[in-house]
Amino acid sequence: MNAKNFALVGGIIMLVIGALSLIPAFTGLAFGLPILKIETSYGLFLGIFPLNIVNKAILIGFGLWGVAAASDPALSLPRSISFSRWVFMISALFAVLGLFPQTNTLFGYVPLFGAGIWLHAVMALAGGIFGYSIVKRTA
Repeated sequence: MNAKNFALVGGIIMLVIGALSLIPAFTGLAFGLPILKIETSYGLFLGIFPLNIVNKAILIGFGLWGVAAASDPALSLPRSISFSRWVFMISALFAVLGLFPQTNTLFGYVPLFGAGIWLHAVMALAGGIFGYSIVKRTA
């Protein structure tokens, strides 16, 4: 797998998760979760991952970006590498912020706690591998 495949597959996965999370049947109630300033569409996706409308919009945006980056015939590799690196940076930042009670809701706007920490850490690891490690060996 290379950065182009990661951008395509990762983009599709993010797009599907973002779209499915907008369906109320897949997102449980926010009962017992920390209070947010933006509680629109707030709950546990699949009963595990805390999401609100901001998370969902970010997922859909990154998903569209990944698919578009991998689909560009002339510039797919550099755009896929850029996508992978941004996934690494944003996901790593969200994973670290989720570890601390003072920032685990991104100041009340985005839930970053619970299982979301581990999901962001895995996404950051994958983005780092395909954005930096594999690129260095193949370039």
